[in-house]
Amino acid sequence: MNASKVVGLSFISEKLSNTQDNFWMIIRPNTLINPFDFVYVENIHDTTTVGIVKEIKRMFLDLKSLPIKQYGEILKLDVRDSKSFDTGFTVANVNVISNFPSDRKKSSDGIVHLGLKYTTLKTKPPSPPINMPIEEGKPVCFASREEVCLALGIPEMENPIPAGVITMSDNTKIPIDLDVSYLFGPDTTHVNATGISGNMKTGYLMFLLQVIHEKLQDEGVSIIMFNTKEKDLLSIDKKTEKEIFPADREILDVLDLELGPFQNVRYFLPRGRNGSPNSSYVPKNNSVTYSYELKDVYDRLDLLFSSDFMVDPRHNISAILNYIYETWPVLGENLSQDENSRRYMNWTELSVYDDYPEEVITHKSTLLKFQGIIQRFRKPASLFVDKKVTSTYLGNEIRKMKKNEVLVIDIAMLSTVEEQAFVVGDVMKTVDEMYSIGGFNPQYDRGVKNSNDDEQDQEEKILDDTLKHGGKPKYVVILLDEINRFLPQRVAASISSSGGGGGSSSNNSGGSSGLSSSTVSSSIRSTVGEELLKTLITGNSRRCILFSAQQFKSQIDAGINENTGLHVLAKLGLSELSASPYSMIDDVTKSVISKLNKGEFVLVHSAFRHPIKVTIPKPLFKRS
Repeated sequence: MNASKVVGLSFISEKLSNTQDNFWMIIRPNTLINPFDFVYVENIHDTTTVGIVKEIKRMFLDLKSLPIKQYGEILKLDVRDSKSFDTGFTVANVNVISNFPSDRKKSSDGIVHLGLKYTTLKTKPPSPPINMPIEEGKPVCFASREEVCLALGIPEMENPIPAGVITMSDNTKIPIDLDVSYLFGPDTTHVNATGISGNMKTGYLMFLLQVIHEKLQDEGVSIIMFNTKEKDLLSIDKKTEKEIFPADREILDVLDLELGPFQNVRYFLPRGRNGSPNSSYVPKNNSVTYSYELKDVYDRLDLLFSSDFMVDPRHNISAILNYIYETWPVLGENLSQDENSRRYMNWTELSVYDDYPEEVITHKSTLLKFQGIIQRFRKPASLFVDKKVTSTYLGNEIRKMKKNEVLVIDIAMLSTVEEQAFVVGDVMKTVDEMYSIGGFNPQYDRGVKNSNDDEQDQEEKILDDTLKHGGKPKYVVILLDEINRFLPQRVAASISSSGGGGGSSSNNSGGSSGLSSSTVSSSIRSTVGEELLKTLITGNSRRCILFSAQQFKSQIDAGINENTGLHVLAKLGLSELSASPYSMIDDVTKSVISKLNKGEFVLVHSAFRHPIKVTIPKPLFKRS
């Protein structure tokens, strides 16, 4: 052992003892070490213990309880000078991550490191396993790249997806990977990022998406992104104009990545007044506008109504919606003087239609409320149109989605959260339908029913068309920032009588965690929330993964956290970290999270035996 490479020495005292799960070390004077650094120490029976530094503090030690001569030699202290011990020691508590057999050999610098043969997939734990406490007086060194990967279990991953770089205090950089099976099931699935605004939580999700887009080209992955912040994601097919910093280039080299802008991108912008895009930026060549005729969404009008309207006994809106669905397409056909000119009812006619059966409209106020809400979304007439001319229906475009395509759906400039939620919910329903029928069909049009084919024949035709055209993606990824708008925390509370217009409970996307009377969420999820939750529950079996982000976990439905495999944590305040959604994190890790710098993240995943801190390069595509 080369004493010059030792960073500390294990010890015990009357107040500080070592267990099979953690041990204490005295840090060598003038040695820089930080929480989340990895260290190793040789244990009994030719085994090695790797741990992660957690708590660091200064304290006095009882010199009589320590073998001063040995400690002084290793720590480079002059034991003859009593002043060497007058100022106390810096000590650290180390959590044990893993124990494995030693196959150590000296390198040119004189320090002993783990042999590479134990870093292969054939690595087996000692039999029987060693779970003994670290003895006092053992030299402690920074762990090597191979030792950290082996301790975290990374060598066991057969299809690695780079997820970031661990940088230790000795400047050792360790690439961290996640296996595809830990992102797309069946073990775990879904990714959720949280952190104070401006700390790159969405940037981490975009980095991971870039890696997936590059690494899974052969298998086929399709990505659907919702742009929720002005023009943030409307140039992802363009190369960044900013210079790549050497630190970012170094991270890319460590991860063995050569990333660039996204390829095969199509942008979908909401229709605005006069048919022009309602967007803060209009990409050239590969963008179209989208809008909704009534025939496109007659069976999902509940997406326009928040949960409080659906459960309010005074307004049985669901009865009207069910009637529209059951009687379509003959609903209101007597309104058309020319049977050949138009077959379907439009929004304008629906907003004034009142020829419902008495058992559907039990109270006149129900009809007035329904018509008022429809008219609200029709003024100004932009997104919900009677007849599409230059725009398209998103559902048809998603059904034509091929592998390795990236669809960016802009909802940032829509004036209400209800409209944004409707677009999100319609897309989620369409994705669910695609999996239900077994694939994607480029020629499927839900606006027209084929009376000559029964349901089984239609599904077989869809599958045949899918095979004929090819290009079916194996994986589907959906990115949704500010998910707290659409799947907010549910609280048991009575519905406010002042709630008008619907959906005010989901418009709580700011930094405040307080809930006013106008923003109290119902204990019943909205239809949009149920669609998102359905994706969260079924994603592992369908290879459909949801990338979501928000500022605070305390503002989102508990179902998100319960079904998330990878938790990405940027900087957060300790008051937020004390909330119940962060119960899977220990107090020391919470303290580290509260001090993270921009671009640093703590990853929590069942694949790792402990939360880890990583960094990523800045985006290599253009962002506003």
